[in-house]
Amino acid sequence: MEVSRCHGFINLMACSTAKSLTLLESLSIDDCEMIQEIIACEGEEIQGNIVFPKLKYLELSCLPSLASSSLAHHLLEFPVLQIVKVKKCPKMKNFCQGELSTPRLEQAHLTGDEDGELQWEGDLNTTIKHMF
Repeated sequence: MEVSRCHGFINLMACSTAKSLTLLESLSIDDCEMIQEIIACEGEEIQGNIVFPKLKYLELSCLPSLASSSLAHHLLEFPVLQIVKVKKCPKMKNFCQGELSTPRLEQAHLTGDEDGELQWEGDLNTTIKHMF
């Protein structure tokens, strides 16, 4: 799934929608000025974890308002995620507020600012916290 130039969106999907994307293999979000979080769970009762069982590739690019993929305190699971790219997301403080599971993550291309690639800090949340 590719999302680009959706300048009016504040979030991309609700928790219930995210939980239904079981066949999603690739997600690219680019050039969306207003997106503050990818998965918004405000006002939703969350049962269980949010799992993306087939997602292998995730790219977040040119998202100047993005703070986190999810601000809710729940477990985000990416059992087969292999590649993550994050660039030009200056307000991003962490990947998610809750727990994060990425057991197969092999490549993380994280660009903070003019300094280029960031050093891997052991997990995605910690590395993104050191971006800016």
